[in-house]
Amino acid sequence: PSWLERRGDGAWTTNPALKGNFAPVVGAMEGEVRDLRIDGALPACVDGVFMRNGPNAAREPALGAERYHWFDGDGMVHAVRLGGGRGSYTRKYVETRAFKREEKANEALYTGLRDINPIWRYLLPRLVEKMTVDVMQPDSPFWVIQSKNTASNGLTYHAGRLLATYESGSAYELELGPTLATKGVCNFNGTFSTKDFWLDNMSAHGKICPRTGELIYIGYNLIAIGDKQNETTVTVGIIDGETGGRTYRREVKVERPSMQHDMAITSTKTVLLDGPLVFDLPRVIDGGLPFSFEKELTMRVGFMPRRARDNEGPYWIDTKETCFAYHVVNAYDEGSRIVLDVCKSDETNALGMCQQNDSPRSSPTSNPVNAGRDVAALWRWEIDTETKTLVSSRRMCDQTSDFPCINRAYVGLKYRYAYSVAYKEGTEPKERMDIPAFDAVLKHDFETGEVVRYDLGDGKTCGDIIFVSSDSPESEDDGYLLVLTHVLNEEEPRTELLLLNARTFAKQCVVHVPVRVPYGFHCEYVPGPLRNWPL
Repeated sequence: PSWLERRGDGAWTTNPALKGNFAPVVGAMEGEVRDLRIDGALPACVDGVFMRNGPNAAREPALGAERYHWFDGDGMVHAVRLGGGRGSYTRKYVETRAFKREEKANEALYTGLRDINPIWRYLLPRLVEKMTVDVMQPDSPFWVIQSKNTASNGLTYHAGRLLATYESGSAYELELGPTLATKGVCNFNGTFSTKDFWLDNMSAHGKICPRTGELIYIGYNLIAIGDKQNETTVTVGIIDGETGGRTYRREVKVERPSMQHDMAITSTKTVLLDGPLVFDLPRVIDGGLPFSFEKELTMRVGFMPRRARDNEGPYWIDTKETCFAYHVVNAYDEGSRIVLDVCKSDETNALGMCQQNDSPRSSPTSNPVNAGRDVAALWRWEIDTETKTLVSSRRMCDQTSDFPCINRAYVGLKYRYAYSVAYKEGTEPKERMDIPAFDAVLKHDFETGEVVRYDLGDGKTCGDIIFVSSDSPESEDDGYLLVLTHVLNEEEPRTELLLLNARTFAKQCVVHVPVRVPYGFHCEYVPGPLRNWPL
């Protein structure tokens, strides 16, 4: 974009979130790039659309490029439609209210996550806006005013709806077609009230139960309400898989305002993660960074029945481990135990949103990963639900990795295989704003302990991955992994959608996308038939 090229010295910016493949591309595409080149045979079962959401700043940040945080970028969906041996590509913005207002004004109207302290020239107009034109259905909870819901974090297809989600906002519904038109804030057939929109958000990692078809989601509140200074709430909700309406909502109390990016389900329970990444409101008001990683605190795991009544949990278990887990692999019931698999790291900097804390912990934490800040490894916790104790904590893989996925027919059920992406050596975060890269895909066999690695090759990196099952699967791993791969070692950066045979871990085919796709967050795959999206 031209606003990144204005510096007289020819450099774009010193901000890592706007450099290299983090830099935004210019604008949405009017149509599609059709008849993509495909090397190898596209499997017949892969007839649908792969989509990846992520930040793509549409205009110069309100307080300048150096204050931009990666999470501030406007949501952009990159889509590869596949089927019948053919492929097409397009990209579209999620046209949120904030996006449309800034587009009309031709300037940024909201500050970013590094500047959520009151800045009156931005706060007052946005407060008036929220209390008047948006009052019946705000797209973010009461504690978000001068920053915007970018709908850039995740994508979920459920009950015939395609939802774009954001950590601190409501879900936007998109049209499932080549226009990816934004329909607006989703009210789930009118089952969300004005109160819900003011109080709740919907995080990126809801779980769809393969047995019931329900979407179980969470939203967390970072501002204390009531007498207790730090006590906040987490909302647990259930969306029906047929009607698309909400059938359950419960607020549960949490002792601290922690970031809860992911959650888990078993066939009977909802599982929450309360890590020591804690929001600090007084520091925010003083102009400081919003989070701190509290090294003297530990990770807690909570569980409750799927449709728990007010007196049924959550029951919290202290792992006694100072750690964090952004992503859940899976969880399942085994007798009276819950088996919970996560990607665990010893510490997080929240991609630069954390107050720097170089002081050592006063006593060693138990069961460390020992891989550095924001470097995760697959980890298994086993919890006895009768004694409400942690009975086992162990590392499941020597290699470090994150962005896990499984065969979604096994979500909440006992399973054998998981897949994740391995950190590229030398990109492990060191400075405050560093963001790691990933250059290999791993297959984990929890029955045998075997780990198979597929290296992407020099100059290639990836992010979130997804499993697509064969039409008539003969085993849990009978399907394909879709891996959006960034090719950065050429004069003109481009993109590939790699399909790996999940059983053999051999390359099946490569779909060539002749444009650069910036790094982003989470992906989704919607199987066909897609009558409104012909090839």
